[in-house]
Parts: sequence; C-alpha cells; structure tokens
Amino acid sequence: MVQLAGHIAQHLKARNIDVVLVGGLAVACYTDNRYLTKDIDMVDISYQTPSALQSAMKALGFQKKGRVYTSDKTDIVVEFPSAPLSVGDEFITKHTEFKTEQGAVPILLAHDVVKDRLAAYFHWQDKQSLVQALCIMLCHSINPNEIRVFCIKESSKEAFLKVASYHDRLKNDGVLEMVDIERFVITNLKT
Repeated sequence: MVQLAGHIAQHLKARNIDVVLVGGLAVACYTDNRYLTKDIDMVDISYQTPSALQSAMKALGFQKKGRVYTSDKTDIVVEFPSAPLSVGDEFITKHTEFKTEQGAVPILLAHDVVKDRLAAYFHWQDKQSLVQALCIMLCHSINPNEIRVFCIKESSKEAFLKVASYHDRLKNDGVLEMVDIERFVITNLKT
C-alpha cells in the first residue's frame, strides 16, 4: 500500500500538489507494518483547488465518491483530510519522507504521528490509538518526556503519567508487537 502512496504522491507533486501522509498508513510505516490499514490519508499542504486534486486523481484512475477516492483497480481508498496540517492544537511545519520504490512519500514525523494517535485516545478514548502510539514510541525509542507538554495540554498530567508508565513497563518487558501492546493496554485500562 505504501508503494501506491508513493506513486500517488509523486503523481500529485508533478502537478504542483504537495501532500503529507497521515493516519493509519503513517502508523504502518513507523511500526514496520505491525498495523495494517485499508486506506491512504494525505493532507494537501499546497492548498490546491478541489477540482485540481480531483483531476489529478482521475488521471490515476480514482473517482471521488463522497469524501474518498476509489478505483476499480484496487480496494484501497484515498482520502484527503482538510488542511492545515495539525495535531491537536499544534500546527505542523516539518515533515520527512518515507522512501518507496515508486518514489518518496512526504510523511509526518514519528513524534507527530504519536501525538495524533494520543489525541484520538485522549479525546475519544480510542484504545487502538493508544496502542498505536505506544508501538511507534517503542519502535522509534521516543521517550515519553518528549511528548509530555503535548499530553498535558491535550489532556492532563495524569494522562501523561499513564502513557509514560505504560511505555516504560512495555519497554522494560521488551514488548514490540501490536497484539501484545493491545493485550497490555486492555488489561491495564480495566484496573
């Protein structure tokens, strides 16, 4: 799927449409595919018109259906969440690239994907988002203190302490697999 994202990103770039990969596929990239998704989410940071985006996607064989783009050639759908690129109340100004055989895909920094997932957990109690955030943190050695201010601003000091505690316990146990992190989170959220 990331190959398709690379192809789309390069195709759009050639048409002066700059996008950044966000969402579930960004999680998959940063967890070495420990998380699987069926869609590609990209934010248009060049603020092109909807008709320019629609025309570019049509050239790739994708038609707009509601808020997503679909193709008869794949089950994968593509969505373009609204700009600006942000996580919680923070505007994102930096991103990096994920290299694919089809070309580079601009992608949020790992820290920002963690923040995005934690915001979903804090605001909607989405346990899967917490699991994904912890997995990225463990896979990329992200210290909880690096996201402390964000956690407290988005939720509370107690929420940060919970995330930090979960991270430290999982790290000490050498846990990296999504299913094991999920089991740990579900068990510990009950207590």
